[in-house]
Amino acid sequence: MRDYEAATAFLGEWGRFQRLVFFLLSASIVPNGFNGMSAVFLAGTPEHRCAVPRGANLSGEWRNASIPLELRGGRAAPSRCRRYRLAALANFSALGLRPGSDVELGSLEQEPCLDGWEYSRDVYRSTIVTEVQLLLAST
Repeated sequence: MRDYEAATAFLGEWGRFQRLVFFLLSASIVPNGFNGMSAVFLAGTPEHRCAVPRGANLSGEWRNASIPLELRGGRAAPSRCRRYRLAALANFSALGLRPGSDVELGSLEQEPCLDGWEYSRDVYRSTIVTEVQLLLAST
């Protein structure tokens, strides 16, 4: 194997052109860094819960009780990826039953978020997550 210096001697010395190319290429790294860092601000996952379709035949009480509560951070919060089965809730609502008093919510069957999610707008107006529905049922 030949010596590296001998093999690259035809390229010439480190001159003005090489310095210019080096610094111009180095300057292009800065915008690339900002592009990579932008995901921190654009891909935030806001608070969310399962969506209940507007067309679901539910009373206001049943619509408010349609998402089971889970412990998060030491307090009860609406589940992010489960809801009570809408067909059962619509049936209870049509019969005039009330959640909590006539029907024990803990015994109802649950289903995953089949109709997407509702996002909190407190922190972010919109993110990649809210625009493209990037949440998975397992989160």
